[in-house]
Amino acid sequence: MTSTPARATPARELWPFIVGPLAVAALSLWLGQSTSWDLRNYHWYNPYALLTGRMGFDAAVAHHATYYNPLIDLPLWVVGHLGPGWVAGAFLGLVQGLNFSFLYLIARDALAPEIVMRRALAALIAVLGVTGGYAVILTGTTYYDNVVSIPVLAALWLIVKHRLTLDAGDAKAARRIVMIAGLLTGIAVGLKLPTAPFGLAVLAAVAAAPSLHGRRIALVFWCGLAAFAGLMLASGWWFFVLWRETGNPLFPYFNDLIGSSLILDASYRDTRFLPGSFLEALTLPFRTALDWRVSSDWAVNDWRIAFAYVAVPLALLISATGMASTAPIVARRPARILFAFAIAAYLSWIAVFAIYRYITPLEMLAPLLIVAALGLAPLPAGMRRLAVAAALAAVVALTTLYAGNRAPFADRMVAVDVPPIARPEATLALMTGVEPMGFVIPEFPASIAFLRIDGFLVGPDKDTAFLRSMTDRIAAHLKRGGDLFTLFLPGETGRGDRALGLIGLTRTDDCVDVTSNLAPALRWCRVVEQ
Repeated sequence: MTSTPARATPARELWPFIVGPLAVAALSLWLGQSTSWDLRNYHWYNPYALLTGRMGFDAAVAHHATYYNPLIDLPLWVVGHLGPGWVAGAFLGLVQGLNFSFLYLIARDALAPEIVMRRALAALIAVLGVTGGYAVILTGTTYYDNVVSIPVLAALWLIVKHRLTLDAGDAKAARRIVMIAGLLTGIAVGLKLPTAPFGLAVLAAVAAAPSLHGRRIALVFWCGLAAFAGLMLASGWWFFVLWRETGNPLFPYFNDLIGSSLILDASYRDTRFLPGSFLEALTLPFRTALDWRVSSDWAVNDWRIAFAYVAVPLALLISATGMASTAPIVARRPARILFAFAIAAYLSWIAVFAIYRYITPLEMLAPLLIVAALGLAPLPAGMRRLAVAAALAAVVALTTLYAGNRAPFADRMVAVDVPPIARPEATLALMTGVEPMGFVIPEFPASIAFLRIDGFLVGPDKDTAFLRSMTDRIAAHLKRGGDLFTLFLPGETGRGDRALGLIGLTRTDDCVDVTSNLAPALRWCRVVEQ
């Protein structure tokens, strides 16, 4: 039986948007200040660079990430300057807590109307969704996989909630619903391109809602068109900036296909975790649950996706044979929508990324997928409820939580102590090594340009036009009598000295520390010609 959920009172509609954000904000404050790699690398630098027009002034300071769309970082940049560090932490938690809100709404509207205590079960499913291993480690951080998840989950909720309209309701209303869902998803992808698998997932969810093939094609078209508009709204301007500055609108990625002359003819993608064989691909969820190194850089083991990976195909097989329960826990059409969404997201993700963090929204949705799949089992109602309870208890018991790199909150979200610089207007800084250092640049005098001559994107042992443009700037700067300094992590001293030597420079012993609340002290040393 599928029917639209009963209309809720205003209080019932609002409470998930109050309780969820407040609870996750409290968790963010309890976990402490994130000192993550990405925050230190580019999330603090990129909005500063956008607001001060440093594109082309600095070069590759945050490796590849120097050229990511900075729009998503602007809100935190503003909040991070308004008060102490805990304000920024609470802000991140409040935003990320909206995942609970939409998980609850999806579960509430997907569960069969006759389920006893349906709202309580929906709340439990939402809690399990936001307390998974990756959901927790992302709380209060700037990785933003649990921020772009919000419009994706909102889009999925619209599809589930209005499933009857999409199936056989007014055509204009159905088109409006899928276009809103597509717009939300396109914006999410535009803000963070690795969200792309969920763009395909939303299209699959739309395709699963109608029964008639012609209506399905039309709605997918309108959803896709709106998704493209959302993508262009969020990132079209940035594609143009990159194309104008580098010749590649996705710089540096897919440069083997697009061909910016600045860098190597390579894809520059992170392919470390892509399965090497069909067997590795088939077993990836279990191998990752057993050993986080298979698909992640974090010591987190979570079985939510692995359980859903088994349960959903079994449920589809049972349904195909006509053996599914006639009283499912999740109504049939919502279950079909959820399964289509999950399968499309997973398959596209494993083909392109296989980086576990990027599929965090599916981890959040996995408890509901498990409930939907087990709820179709051809078993007595009591046994099905017992199987669902046992599976949910198992994923909780097997989850290994890890808070990530954290520190106590300071007076400022990012506090950097920059040493006195005698001639900032005549100073050029060279960055070496792979240590993330972009976060310190906003605290230096704005007249100092930072060039990363050595890192993941550019290196003195790789002859590229990008590197040559930097060495030309260095030579011109020295010819004008300018001061030259290098910024590096002491643990990468040898690498930095080698990089400087390859372009005819040497580091002196005239050095001071650059300290901060986020990382060990960096070294700031004068550089001269060999």
